[in-house]
Amino acid sequence: MSVDEPAAPKRLLQHRKVTGQEFWRDKIRDPEDVKTRQAEYVSSLPTDSNVVFYESMSGARMMDSPYALFLRLHSARDFRKLHHVWSVRSSDLIPDEFKDDPRVTFVTRGTDAHLYFLALAGYIIGNSLLPEYFVRKPDQKYLNTWHGIAYKTLGRTAASPLGAAGSVYNLLQATHVLTPCPYMTEAELTRFSLRGVFSGSMAEIGYPRQDLTLNMSELSAQRLRGNLGLDPTKKTVLYAPTWRGNKGSARFDGDQLQRDIEALAKLNANVIFQAHHIMLRHIKNVDYGNIIVPPTTMTANDLLAVADLLISDYSSIFFDFLATGKPIVHYLYDYAEYAEERGLLLDQGDLPGPIVATADELISTVTSLISEPYQPTTRYQQARERFCPHDDGQATLRTIRWFMFGDVSGIKQVDARPRPTTVFWGGRLDKTKKTQSFLDALDTAAKSGDRDVTLFVAHSVKSNPVAMERIRHLDPSVSIVARNDFEMIMTTQERQARQGADIAQMPEDRVKESSAWTRLKGAFARKTPATAPEHDLLETMYQREYRRVLGDAQFDELVEFEGLSGFWRKLAQHALK
Repeated sequence: MSVDEPAAPKRLLQHRKVTGQEFWRDKIRDPEDVKTRQAEYVSSLPTDSNVVFYESMSGARMMDSPYALFLRLHSARDFRKLHHVWSVRSSDLIPDEFKDDPRVTFVTRGTDAHLYFLALAGYIIGNSLLPEYFVRKPDQKYLNTWHGIAYKTLGRTAASPLGAAGSVYNLLQATHVLTPCPYMTEAELTRFSLRGVFSGSMAEIGYPRQDLTLNMSELSAQRLRGNLGLDPTKKTVLYAPTWRGNKGSARFDGDQLQRDIEALAKLNANVIFQAHHIMLRHIKNVDYGNIIVPPTTMTANDLLAVADLLISDYSSIFFDFLATGKPIVHYLYDYAEYAEERGLLLDQGDLPGPIVATADELISTVTSLISEPYQPTTRYQQARERFCPHDDGQATLRTIRWFMFGDVSGIKQVDARPRPTTVFWGGRLDKTKKTQSFLDALDTAAKSGDRDVTLFVAHSVKSNPVAMERIRHLDPSVSIVARNDFEMIMTTQERQARQGADIAQMPEDRVKESSAWTRLKGAFARKTPATAPEHDLLETMYQREYRRVLGDAQFDELVEFEGLSGFWRKLAQHALK
């Protein structure tokens, strides 16, 4: 089955007769049109507790912890009633065994099908960011597994004190957030501003994707080795580097890669090159020679299961391989440059394996390590205890029990809100002394040590040097949530109701209603009366926007900036318990 073809059983598309190519294949180009359709689906569709929606890295491929959870749920007899929906960018990314599976549907981001199933699913499982217009319905469960352990800087940093807005919104909307170890728990609480804000369930369980590596049977491993064409008389070396730069300016040095490939080809070993999915767009005209490049449908965790040694650089893949007890080589040929540009949270002394900087050192070190049985060093064992305390091959089962049934037995839960909470509602702030006094009061409250403090501001504050300088020096315990410059999501009725209302920054109606959309929306039964009062419609709109940014978070105390506009005051009405 192709990702471009309708495959959902009829019971999931009660109005299948109105869906056609437009529903499954055509991307909705107008961003305001996307929002309106999303709002219409959310308000019209009842949640189906037998539908599970999955997405990894914005649909990059079926992979990571969502894939591990899917494999278990799909194969287990107790879950045969579930229907699985995957968001993928291309049908080329779908493993052959699922292409014609009647229990699995594939959708593409930006289509009506994607919006429909995202609104229909009772369970949502993702490892990164869902679209910015996503708003979880109250009766949906959403698990965010994240996609690695923080080796590189992420979220809120000195250079970016407002943090990563999209990541914060997604995590705060989740009902369940999973972490693999105490180190990553603290990173998410602090760098993604979950402390004192996140109202769902957070637990240290381990990454389900690790089970794919640790539990691979010998028969499956032999089959994988055969598919890759590995020489059974030789050790297998996996080279898995990451990309360079920052999102929006990602790059990779193809010439450097070509030189490294030529050096690795000299090893008396099977050598596999696994590119990060972001790298694939930046690698051109590289001659891999006898180096094995696996197909995109093979997951990194499958490859780790058959590797005898891992070479990596700044990729968090080394944390996964650490659980195997096998050797790791850190190839850091551009360490100073990378650390300066991207930033690193770990020192070289935190890394478990030997560090090399040249191709000659790399080949010599790898040759030595694969020539004799490996004995983990003390530093390796310490890193394993620090980063892999729950990697026992049972993380998938624990996650399913916790997420789907609320079973927390044997699970280390994390309380993200252990103390009273205060939110300082700053909005756009300004450049006057009022801003200085407001932020001084916030800092004083944070340093009192008896409560968790959150600052909520407009992302446009980044252009206010007065506010930003003060925000940059706030106590590190303060959580910061910055609302992006975003036109609120509205149904057609809500959009009509707000026309003429005194709401800031509302552009003219831009929704373009195609004949296909007219047919689709006419097919869905409304859950709310068509003649809902204008006041109720506007309240629903503001409540939805609050939940888009802050999830179900509510605070014990609200402190408003003196100069708040009407928009920010209306949004604040949903902040208190």
